[in-house]
Amino acid sequence: MISAVGHSADDVYEFEYLNDDGLTSLKSHKSSKKTIDYTDDFAASGAYSRDLPSWAQQSKWSLPDFSADEDVMLDPAAADIHEYSDVLDWCMDVLDASPNARLMMDEAFNKGWKISLEDLQGGEYCLDVEEKTLLLDNNALEPSALTRSRYFRNVTIVTLVKALRDIWQERRHGGFDEYFRPEHIMTLERVRAADCDVMTLLVGWELRSAKHCDIWRHLIGSENGDMAMLYSGHLERDPTSGFNGYALAATFRQWFRDKARVNSCDHDTLEYLDEVLSVGDAADPFGKKKPSRMNIEVLSCLPDKTAYLQGVGGEILSDPLYCGMDDPINQTHLFHILYDLEVVLVNNVPFRDAELARKIFPI
Repeated sequence: MISAVGHSADDVYEFEYLNDDGLTSLKSHKSSKKTIDYTDDFAASGAYSRDLPSWAQQSKWSLPDFSADEDVMLDPAAADIHEYSDVLDWCMDVLDASPNARLMMDEAFNKGWKISLEDLQGGEYCLDVEEKTLLLDNNALEPSALTRSRYFRNVTIVTLVKALRDIWQERRHGGFDEYFRPEHIMTLERVRAADCDVMTLLVGWELRSAKHCDIWRHLIGSENGDMAMLYSGHLERDPTSGFNGYALAATFRQWFRDKARVNSCDHDTLEYLDEVLSVGDAADPFGKKKPSRMNIEVLSCLPDKTAYLQGVGGEILSDPLYCGMDDPINQTHLFHILYDLEVVLVNNVPFRDAELARKIFPI
């Protein structure tokens, strides 16, 4: 159950979670890109785990003194690094300069999550919710090679932020398949994916303000560079948009204007729905609910409990920009999933009526 409080039309709602487990129970959720076998001993693979409060510990990487006009980016390439845990230590120290990233890190480690760098063969990251394990892609690089590459260091930090936001959402909302129909799950997963990218840009901007400008330049040159430029443009024209959520909301909308982003998210979601169908015991393992505007807006809650999508949840549920599907392959895939939910297949013969199927093919 959620309560929403706003004091005026210009206020940003504060969403308060009234139960510790969040809105939904956690059963299953789409992994990002890859399925990983966790049968090996996690500690033996060089996993990274920290006891909190970790920020009270003496940092291995310390920020040098700099003047206001200096562009500072910690360079671990000068250090002798041979362990992935040292790479992650550096990432954590950099992210500690971002208030939102720090809150997400604190929650992840307080809830017992572990992080490791592995070769995911092209996948960004993978979450094992049951084991509370996050695997980041090391791009098939050894720790020393990873730290020498400015590009791959930035990729690791950006991916870590995105994964931390996914963990944040996972704890509160879990998998949507238990409560919503497949066509609604598609929209909810789009919103969640867009939010992860928006949060990555927010953290990148905070790091830019903390003199880690190299990460922001990396984001400008990434596939989400259009979102980064739009966000910074909003803040330059109207600095207050960084406080009332307008800049984040505009950046969120920009995510949907790139069909490649939307189609990629839809493809991953459809594969996730196929997995739910294949492992579910029921003929229809999905829920029956239709999302409300509150279900949409709560996905945009920041760690301080303000929602940058306040007031636009209804628009997202009705605007084709957010919920329309133009890709013919994804359309066909979704159609087949919906068709499979409506028919009873007996001896490879589809029936819409289960009783009729039993009469023709008695057990």
